[in-house]
Amino acid sequence: MRAGLPEFERAVRTYPFAAVDFDADALAAARETLRATGLLVVGEPHGVYQTPAVVYALAQELGVRALAFEWSHEEMHTFDLERLWSLPPASEFFCGDGRITAGHFALLRQLAPEQIIAFDRLDAEPPASWEEHVRVRDRELAERLLAEWDRSLPLLVLTGAFHAQLAAPEGDPMAAHLARALPGLRPAMLAYEGMPMPDAPIVFPLPAARPAIVPG
Repeated sequence: MRAGLPEFERAVRTYPFAAVDFDADALAAARETLRATGLLVVGEPHGVYQTPAVVYALAQELGVRALAFEWSHEEMHTFDLERLWSLPPASEFFCGDGRITAGHFALLRQLAPEQIIAFDRLDAEPPASWEEHVRVRDRELAERLLAEWDRSLPLLVLTGAFHAQLAAPEGDPMAAHLARALPGLRPAMLAYEGMPMPDAPIVFPLPAARPAIVPG
């Protein structure tokens, strides 16, 4: 659901951080990979209303103090809504694919992380093929994330489900590149009821999803 600036700001202020009942085994596995590597990669289906609340609850459970998002670092280097609303209509901020929602801004206010990383980049030109896109983009996502991350801070990385896989026919997703640099990394997936997700070492079963509010 798209919202103008006044409605979006209202959605940020009123976003509810409901309690989340996590699977105990999944939570223990997430805690172990965070201990071993310093970060937890969480794959999501973009555009789900509840995801920021899930991330907040997970961060609280795990003692996470830094967050990373699949947002373009060129656009999302600050999080002032009025400035972001002044971006051109064709900008990624207004793309509506669900990576950027009112709940995410509520999450940043509620959690007040010590570091926020935007690790995506704007495409300068269309890729020659999807495989080429994966080969270049996912390697760059991992490289930027590792370069920006303050290793003293436990980090939760929220990204689209494809990038959280350890292997894919199209080429190495971001998590595969991260796993080579961080032995012991085990990605997690948010598995909302009725929404198919790729396989992952850690799976958090969740209730049925609702559509998020996005800038528009």
